[in-house]
Amino acid sequence: MVEKIVVGRDRDDLKKYGELGTAFLGKHIVGKGEDAHLTNPVMMDVTRPHVMLVCGKRGSGKSYSAGIVSEEIAALPEEIRSNLSVIMFDTMGIYWSMKNPNEKDKEILKEWEIKPEGLPIQLFVPKGYASDYEEAGVVYDSTFNLVCSELAAEDWVLTFGFSFVDEYGTTIERVIKSLKKSKGGYSIQDIINSIENDKRSEQKVKDALINRFAAADSWGIFSEKGTKMEDLIKPGTISVLDISHYMQISTAWSVRSMLVGLLSRKIYHARSMARKAEELEMMTGESRQTMPMVWIMIDEAHQFLPSDGQTAATEPLLTLVKQGREPGISLLFITQRPNKLHEDALAQSDIILAHRLTAEADLTALRGIMQTYMLDDIQEYINALPRKKGTAIVLDDNSERIYPIQCRPRKSWHAGGSPTAMREVSVLG
Repeated sequence: MVEKIVVGRDRDDLKKYGELGTAFLGKHIVGKGEDAHLTNPVMMDVTRPHVMLVCGKRGSGKSYSAGIVSEEIAALPEEIRSNLSVIMFDTMGIYWSMKNPNEKDKEILKEWEIKPEGLPIQLFVPKGYASDYEEAGVVYDSTFNLVCSELAAEDWVLTFGFSFVDEYGTTIERVIKSLKKSKGGYSIQDIINSIENDKRSEQKVKDALINRFAAADSWGIFSEKGTKMEDLIKPGTISVLDISHYMQISTAWSVRSMLVGLLSRKIYHARSMARKAEELEMMTGESRQTMPMVWIMIDEAHQFLPSDGQTAATEPLLTLVKQGREPGISLLFITQRPNKLHEDALAQSDIILAHRLTAEADLTALRGIMQTYMLDDIQEYINALPRKKGTAIVLDDNSERIYPIQCRPRKSWHAGGSPTAMREVSVLG
């Protein structure tokens, strides 16, 4: 029997659990160029909290690889799967198709002894755009909403692109602080009314802010009752939040950052409380119902947690990067520009799946993480990969090893990739 390579797992867990609770990423590549061949299966631990970085240039298979990790978590034994959940922030609108089996690649899957299979994902779409999905024939499971009063003043300041010290930012902070003190729960219309009645702001400032909050009211995500954490985070369930529709508005990334930031804060709080309950259960022996551990997967991660500047998601995500392991939160960041991702996210990544990269700045960013145990330059490792889609190197900080791999094909349908006008054209020989 071929020995399996396990990454992301320390020696104690490897000795205790072996390959139980691991995800099948692909197969180890031995040799270079025409002499390269596939050998040992490469497995990745998904039961302990991790910060995982998936990077590569456009079209190299980044989003595809994140789908593989989701599929593997969904395929874990029930007793392990029930302690995990996945939330995917879908910025490109490509993960809804995971409900369907990958019939288009069934011949390739057969070579890997894998059967096409759809996943029972929960697809959440913004309430204000639900009709668009219905018209397109895309079946969704639920809509998601945010409670306006759960946002802090700084969330609005960053979303609208103001400064904390200019007259726009200070007005927002003053109004939100007053509403939280007097009303507790409030709507965007309440914010607009408070701005109109604010005696300390100039009319031009008030007009500008009213216009922005009126625009925010049209985003279709705010309601008196927001989506509950227990609806998003269910044992053994993959929840896909499609936030791709916000590309249609001028503040697209700002709105997405607001969503990711608020939900990240709520997940951290919920899992922190759950972790305390789990500790009490171990101490007292009394069974307590808790929220499962969470894998948060974020595409285009550098847009939410940039190396320069700040978004409404920056502080919540940095909290998860630095402190998320303790409450049992794993992060999977997907980016084609690792040099544009915050340095703390890079430094804390203990598993890196790097597809082909060519930009020197991106290669330099990776060199800074794993230079202590790389025998050769990272570009040499990447250049040695066969020129095939799905090839990558896995850098495992736990074992301080690097493995070139061919990622396995997906069981579920992948909606990513560029369309072609050739699909209706027959090629004559």
